[in-house]
Amino acid sequence: MTTSLSNSLKGSVVTLLAALLAAAASTLCCLGPLLYLVFGISAAGLTGIPALSWLQLPMIFLSVGLMLRGFWRLYLSPRPVCVNVVSRRALLWLYWLSVPLLLALMTYPYVLPWLWEWME
Repeated sequence: MTTSLSNSLKGSVVTLLAALLAAAASTLCCLGPLLYLVFGISAAGLTGIPALSWLQLPMIFLSVGLMLRGFWRLYLSPRPVCVNVVSRRALLWLYWLSVPLLLALMTYPYVLPWLWEWME
């Protein structure tokens, strides 16, 4: 029975981490201009990053889907998340702390230009 508890916890944490990684991967196309803007970095190696823009939409869908799966497992699942090492409260805190991070990673390519225009 301990292995099923451990596997359930691992599945929840893996889902949460996969959603965050997918959100981070969805912003790879805009990483170069953001680094240029924020840090003044100019490197010829960053010129190939905008070629990954075709990955942005699938990664956004993947990260939203994984976050919805995590929400379903934490709140709506008929089989509750069994916690052994980490408490349910800690999993809920991790989930709700990762949601704003996920939203920031997914929306900054659209929000940042709007903020720059608004601040001018």
